[in-house]
Amino acid sequence: MNRRWRREQRPGGAGARRGGSPGGRAVALAALIPSWLGAVPVAADPARELVLGAEARRVAVVARVSPAVVAIYDPHRRGGGSGVIIDPRGYGLTNYHVIAGLAEAQRGWGGLPDGQLYELEVLGADPIGDLAMFRLGPGEDFPFATLGDSDAVRVGDTAIALGNPFNLSDDNTPTVTLGIVTGVHRYQWGVGGNLIYSDCIQIDTPINPGNSGGPLFNERGEIIGINGRISVNTRGRFNVGFGYAIAANQIKRFMPALRAGLLARHGTLQAVVEQAENDHIVVANLLPGGAGDDAGIRVGDRLLALDNVPVDSPNHFASLLGTYPGNWHVLVELERGGTRVSTLAKLDPITPKLRRPFAVRRELNHREVARVLRELARATRTGVTQGPPRWHWTVHREHAADAEGRVKPPQCLEAFHAEDGFIRVREYDAEGVLARWLEFDGHGAAQRSSEVAEAFALPAERAMVLSAQWMLDALLGGRMDENERAAGVHAGGDVVLPATATVTRSPEAADINYADSARQVEIVEWPLGESAVAAFGFDLTTHDVLRIAVRDIPTGIGATILLSDHRPAGGVRRPCRVEVVGPNYRYVDTLTDWEALP
Repeated sequence: MNRRWRREQRPGGAGARRGGSPGGRAVALAALIPSWLGAVPVAADPARELVLGAEARRVAVVARVSPAVVAIYDPHRRGGGSGVIIDPRGYGLTNYHVIAGLAEAQRGWGGLPDGQLYELEVLGADPIGDLAMFRLGPGEDFPFATLGDSDAVRVGDTAIALGNPFNLSDDNTPTVTLGIVTGVHRYQWGVGGNLIYSDCIQIDTPINPGNSGGPLFNERGEIIGINGRISVNTRGRFNVGFGYAIAANQIKRFMPALRAGLLARHGTLQAVVEQAENDHIVVANLLPGGAGDDAGIRVGDRLLALDNVPVDSPNHFASLLGTYPGNWHVLVELERGGTRVSTLAKLDPITPKLRRPFAVRRELNHREVARVLRELARATRTGVTQGPPRWHWTVHREHAADAEGRVKPPQCLEAFHAEDGFIRVREYDAEGVLARWLEFDGHGAAQRSSEVAEAFALPAERAMVLSAQWMLDALLGGRMDENERAAGVHAGGDVVLPATATVTRSPEAADINYADSARQVEIVEWPLGESAVAAFGFDLTTHDVLRIAVRDIPTGIGATILLSDHRPAGGVRRPCRVEVVGPNYRYVDTLTDWEALP
């Protein structure tokens, strides 16, 4: 009793110890400091400053990206999910399952944190990958966020989700949840062949119904994924700690098709792989005539990597492959008989299973073609109000070795744009003797032994190459008329190898030096004559034409034109190196001199 009585009688009492004692000690300490020292500053706590700084940066990031987050509503203004704007013109991303109910009307509403509702137009859709694109309007100055590099995401990174779970916000202000990345390169099976999450990001950031289609940000405010799936408790749809986001780098491959209002198709090699007893991943089956078979892959090959990413299991192979669109070119690295082999495979497209047919709207697709051509004109004709004058140029041609190892000697060519609209070419042999005359436009090509000799048609494949080059010159010079421009169809995206990459043809596969500088392009196709097509690949950043692929539809015969060394020539930025790869030939044309004609 005496001990307890003494504690209770201490100065300040128990209550003072909890709340006032520290202040009392501070006063007592201050009394011991000589007055001539003045005020003594309290030492800063470095750990506290780090925490407060991180908090301030996080708050600033959320404030910066929140205006771009969209609450998506159906035509009757009922809530359905989330989205994010990625372009100041109102283009945005969401999940396919969020807008699936809008697919027929292709209209809805998008609410922004400024409290305003905007008309929402559904563009393209990717049912297999659960992705879709929309556009808000009217307006061309929307807040937006940018896509980051999802390949740089690491387990343990900060993961910030914004969206509209459970329609919590009446004014469209997004709900913010915070967590970390708990897994990368995950694979989530779909339903009926759709809604497959390949090579996705796993997070513990709380994601709930209504968050679908909303953005997942890193700590810098870059979009690293689109949230869409959760693992739920069996007794109700609430998150149990696992959410999944479609990776940003997969999204980038599909964006050209989605912007153009297309039904995106994922790609396949038409190949089955399995894990052998030695843990090697080997090709077990191939569909004859499929993408893998056409690329020279053979049963029994050991699969090493896809696009420089090592493959460590059959599931990993399926996960990586699921991130690519159909008709995309993918580097496949193999081992055959102890020798490393690389081949470039063009993936076969998979058609999604839909209850209703997906209609591609021509006016929407043509709008994207017009945008591509505007960007081309700005990039290639800066400061030029009219097309360039007629021209004359000198070209140096070098041939690659044929299948027997024979090499044609170099040639000199003179090409000029004639008054009648044709391009005419004089080809000289190694001794400088005129070998033949060529003339071509966008509809066909002919050959003469001299300027006045009778003309005869070139083989269809050679004619297609020349007609495509005429079309390229018309595009660069602004000479393509409105009907010809309107015939273009946006066909999605692809990747183009540098024109300097070395390719050695072999009977079964191509040995390719695949550079890391392969560039993504968007594809616009134009008809060539009655049965052929030319697919132009426009760089997404510079808008230069990097590749033209020509193909005769009935026969499948075609060739590829690789374009590089883009620089000004006569007021127009044009490719000064043209590499043509056909079934049995390959040559490189280099522009050596250029002059205008009166």
